[in-house]
Amino acid sequence: MLYVNSLRVPTVADRIRVEFAHILDTPSGRIGEQIALAEMLQAVGRGWYTELASLLRRRAENLTGVHPPAPTAAP
Repeated sequence: MLYVNSLRVPTVADRIRVEFAHILDTPSGRIGEQIALAEMLQAVGRGWYTELASLLRRRAENLTGVHPPAPTAAP
């Protein structure tokens, strides 16, 4: 979650990737990142994390090779 939440500040995101590479670059770390992205993308559809929405989708696509759909806005 820390890394995914830092995407708005690229220098911070890069630092987190370096400092936690021993965790994030493992199979478990990649699965954890995918889970964090999925949870946050679902929350975008409910009106949360709107400022991160495009960054979350881009990171999810980079990680999985699949372009996630843009969520519909919350009513």
